[in-house]
Amino acid sequence: MEKVEHVTLKRWILTLPWALLRFFGRIVRRFFVAVGVAVALAVVGYVEFEEIVEAIDSRYSAEIDAYLGIDKDEIARLHDPAYFAEQSQIVSEDQKTVACISSPEHRILINDAADIPPFFTNAILASEDKNFFSHEGIDKGAILRALAKRILQESRSGASTLTMQIAKHLREGTGRASTETEKIGDIIMALRIEREFSRSELLLKYVNMPYFGRGQYGIEAASRAYFGKPAKDLALHQAAFIVALINKPALPDRAFAMDPLLKTREEVRDANWAEAARGTTRVLGLMLDQGVITDVEHSRAANLVERSLRKEIVSSVIGCGTHDHFLERVRILYKDRFPITRGGLTISITRDDGLQDVLAKAVDLTLQTYLARHPNDADNNQLRAGAFVVDFTGDVLAEVGNVNFKQLKYDVIATGWRQPGSTFKIFTYGGLVEQLTREVLAAKPASHGVDEIAAEVLERCNVLDAPIFVPLGRGRGVKKIENFHSRSEPEYRGNIPCRIALGESRNTAAMRAGARARIKNVIELTYRLGMPKDPKHILQPYPTTAIGASEVNPLSMATAAAFVNGGFRVTPRFANDVCREGKSLLHNDAQGHPAACDIKGENRPLQERLIHPAVSVAMIELLKAPLDVAVTGTASSLRTGVIPGMDPLSDAIWKLKPDERKKRTLAFPLDEAGDSAGKTGTATNADGKTSDVWLLLFVPGSPDHPEKGVMLGFWMGKDSKDHPLGDRGSTGGPGFAESGARNWVHSAATVLAFLQKERGLVKPGYKFRPIIRDDVLANLDETKSTRAARDIIPVAASAAVVESIEQKDAKSEPASPDVSH
Repeated sequence: MEKVEHVTLKRWILTLPWALLRFFGRIVRRFFVAVGVAVALAVVGYVEFEEIVEAIDSRYSAEIDAYLGIDKDEIARLHDPAYFAEQSQIVSEDQKTVACISSPEHRILINDAADIPPFFTNAILASEDKNFFSHEGIDKGAILRALAKRILQESRSGASTLTMQIAKHLREGTGRASTETEKIGDIIMALRIEREFSRSELLLKYVNMPYFGRGQYGIEAASRAYFGKPAKDLALHQAAFIVALINKPALPDRAFAMDPLLKTREEVRDANWAEAARGTTRVLGLMLDQGVITDVEHSRAANLVERSLRKEIVSSVIGCGTHDHFLERVRILYKDRFPITRGGLTISITRDDGLQDVLAKAVDLTLQTYLARHPNDADNNQLRAGAFVVDFTGDVLAEVGNVNFKQLKYDVIATGWRQPGSTFKIFTYGGLVEQLTREVLAAKPASHGVDEIAAEVLERCNVLDAPIFVPLGRGRGVKKIENFHSRSEPEYRGNIPCRIALGESRNTAAMRAGARARIKNVIELTYRLGMPKDPKHILQPYPTTAIGASEVNPLSMATAAAFVNGGFRVTPRFANDVCREGKSLLHNDAQGHPAACDIKGENRPLQERLIHPAVSVAMIELLKAPLDVAVTGTASSLRTGVIPGMDPLSDAIWKLKPDERKKRTLAFPLDEAGDSAGKTGTATNADGKTSDVWLLLFVPGSPDHPEKGVMLGFWMGKDSKDHPLGDRGSTGGPGFAESGARNWVHSAATVLAFLQKERGLVKPGYKFRPIIRDDVLANLDETKSTRAARDIIPVAASAAVVESIEQKDAKSEPASPDVSH
């Protein structure tokens, strides 16, 4: 028995190794089979990765989106041409860019893949996605390398393709590190994006996308910001520099360095520049490795990086935005109508940049001259001033909306309301002249020409300049209206022609002119010409409105140009057109399609006639009086001569040597400067002290282009009319009172000199002429049809009756009526 057990044990011992060998052999065989299967699956998965993911995505897209927090509908945004915010350009009529309007993403779009400079295409692909034209949205090799480095804890390596970076931009993840979940979501989105866009479309999206520093997005805006020229004009080493900034935007301008030991600004700048230069060299090296540049090109570009690139980078320039009141007004006018901050629009403005500069200097000249007279006024920080120039068609050629745009964005000229003082007398006498024209046409049915009608009107236009009192309301007594006059003039002149009354700006005569025309008719005329009807600033039907006691919008005073342009509407207009890709957003053609962009404003509609041409002819004669009535005309010093920057009432003028005085004097005598017209204005507050000073001037265009005539408007005051200009008013005080003529005539002369020298205006023989020869003028000139002439004047109710102001108490005045000069 023992022998048998011994034999059995011996056999078991002999067979055990072989059994173990067979056991482990089966395990090893199965292991290699498993490894082989795994490798086969990995190979198949690698090769067919995109198809596998797409198959899973198509079946479980809702679950994938929910888990990864992605929105597949976001891809539709890429199809929107306005996906990338693009700056809008404000351009002059000669197509010079004067400003831009942008969202925080300041971008100049490249709109066609064919317009991408080859240097940039090659640099971007070499640096960011060398397999762009061979993969399907993801670079599997780059992903594997990134995973291997992560496992081995080596330096991290990016694996994002251009398409994945676009996916990241869609989820607004640009500029921060992505989580693992977000990266997986980018892979899914990249595969989806690839199905909807071609290679060229994706490349076009990408070049417009990255942030490069200095507030610039896309290669075009970055090229201009760093090198001051378009992307197509950049050299190889400059394009490589821009591309290197994709991963480190704003590096050259960064205020810190990675080395904490660097303290001084110069050390930080040098360190950052060295890093930017290394990045540029790296891009050039990758381009060489990819075979897109030659050894010679690489060597030359690398040499330029070392020798000159830093010097070629321009200083950081003023960013996108509006930098004065005119341009800001343009932005405000269109910001709610069009996507101007991201739509890539072109806004053509009416501005004359040369005239704008001269006007701004004239405003500053008046401010400085005033401050020199009143250096110690506690409220000088409230001093405000502005001006405008509008041509006879309504184009705003220049506008200074207020002092110091950086500190005061409020545009008094375009949006404010101030008392106009005696400048409103233009409308008052306009109402009277219109009433007299109606009377002439009614009394003489025979045919008349325009000049004959106007001559008869002027013969009838006489007013009484005598003491006048205005009721203040029940039980509150009356207020005497004062005339503003020099010591050489009588306080009252008696019955005088309207021309003298307006030329010397006689208040009592203007009050009676308003009464004769009826103040309600004067107000109706003012609104008809275009003064806005603001519910907070209504023209009050009180007698003192005739001399400027109600408030007006300063820029809308330009509507008075209808009195000298032949009677046609003048509506201030800042822009000719708003366009996108050469097509107008404001105008349609005859077929109802967007018209071609009207950069120069050549296709504007004809202006509407608002007043009879004879009213215009007569008003021209009245408005010439402030300049042409010798000595006593309120703006007559423009004819005889003023010295810019010097107070015309100051003794300092006469202390100048004669030669010096002659050299600095600007004068525009009639025989050398042709016709001009205008009106000064001085509004006062309740205690008779000056609150607002004005000057309006009208300059005719050339005989061939009467529409090129211009109206100039100037205003100055303080934030509140309770803060006067100076201490002297109509009731007395030290020195001379502040007035429109004193403050504005000397500086306005600089603008007239510019118009004469640079713009071909203010020339001998130039006269005011109708800007349009319409049917009304044709009928009057050719047939002298009285009926046609009558039909032009709007009918005013009960115009035949004129009440005396002394007997009129149906309406009470404001508690403290203002007196104007």
